[in-house]
Amino acid sequence: MDRILALIVRFCAFLGRFTNRVSYRPLDSHGADDPLKILLVGYNGARNTGSDVRVASLITQLNDEFGSDRIRMSLMSLDPSSTEPYLAPNVDAIPFDTMFFLPLLKACSTHEVIILCEGSMLKSKFANGLTLFMCEAAGIAKAQHKPCIAYGGEAGDMDAFVSNTARKLCTDAKFIARTEGSREAMRQLGFEAELGTDTAWTFDGAHASEKARDLLVSQGWNGTQPLLGIAVINPFCWPAKPSLGRLAKSALTGTWEQHYQKWYFFSWSEERARAFETYLQKMAQAVEDACAKYGFFPVIIGMEKLDLEACTRLGAMTERPHASILSNNQDGYVISEVIGMLSRLATSRYHAAVLAIKQGICPIGVSMDERLQNLFEDAGISKTLLLSVNDPALETSMAKALDEVSNLSQEKHAELSRYVDDRRALCRRMAVDTKRYLAEFSPLAHDLHLKEA
Repeated sequence: MDRILALIVRFCAFLGRFTNRVSYRPLDSHGADDPLKILLVGYNGARNTGSDVRVASLITQLNDEFGSDRIRMSLMSLDPSSTEPYLAPNVDAIPFDTMFFLPLLKACSTHEVIILCEGSMLKSKFANGLTLFMCEAAGIAKAQHKPCIAYGGEAGDMDAFVSNTARKLCTDAKFIARTEGSREAMRQLGFEAELGTDTAWTFDGAHASEKARDLLVSQGWNGTQPLLGIAVINPFCWPAKPSLGRLAKSALTGTWEQHYQKWYFFSWSEERARAFETYLQKMAQAVEDACAKYGFFPVIIGMEKLDLEACTRLGAMTERPHASILSNNQDGYVISEVIGMLSRLATSRYHAAVLAIKQGICPIGVSMDERLQNLFEDAGISKTLLLSVNDPALETSMAKALDEVSNLSQEKHAELSRYVDDRRALCRRMAVDTKRYLAEFSPLAHDLHLKEA
């Protein structure tokens, strides 16, 4: 089915030649009464904290650089009500679902600039559909001679037919990688990528600090006990794939196990179920050992709605009182402030690590792919603090990592602080460079480039 999706995406990109409603005009031709129309394309509206804080920060960065009266943005959203807290007054939400083909074609055709703002931009780990979503937007922009910017994204392993689709449709996009590892992966695909960073380094949730504290107190925290954060996931249910067979079976039997949305289902088997159970058991044992040794109050953090099962099961395995802060009912501002209150964090979520580092906390990574590895390498964090979800001695490795973090030198903390300052400056430079790129972009030159290609 994924191969069929790739063909549909290519066809929609081709249709883009005939559906354009708004052509790109030079930046200096726009004013307050005629703002530049920018479309933000990402995995938003799924209550994924990382995706949402990325976009909130990007919106602020672009408004600061361009002027909020000079641009009008639209965000593709799976659930506009859940993205509303992150949107500035000059941003609208455009609803879509996993059958994204025509809504995305229409949205790209009515905007002048396309910005791909999803972190996991070019990879098959989670769902080929997500990468194909990015590819369709880039392909339509290419067909309509519009600027397309892949903004602070990640690249990794892809199925061959997906990487071929990316090479076909994304050739004219301007790529900005968020880590050196991703820039190298993009270059291997044939894209000249610049080194940038993740936009979430400038995210500010300070206005939610009181609410964050109250949430913890209401769940048993005494207000002084050091906090240990644990951000868990189900690392073994990916990739999610479309399946008409499973859809038909679920409809007939009324059992919708491992169903995501529409015709998408998670990958699952008895082996995956055992691996998931083992991961949670070892994380629970690590929490128990850490709390016994250091006197922590544990805080289970769900960074995405999909993490609910992992968080609930970990909570059931945790013998001592604990708090649960979940994106199902809390926004990224609250979650960011909770993370900032932690003494330690063990995370399988990339943006929990980003939000920790930016607030002076050195995280322990429990990784399922290259994203945390790339982040830790860029930040100069010790490899011994990067663990694997498949580690057969995860609880022992976690204990050693917690000891290491507890004895981190002031020099290392200062180094991380300088790294955060550098990331924030890089966010600013990305916005400046984007403005310059759009000012210099010429649809005519773009058209000539296509004909030469």
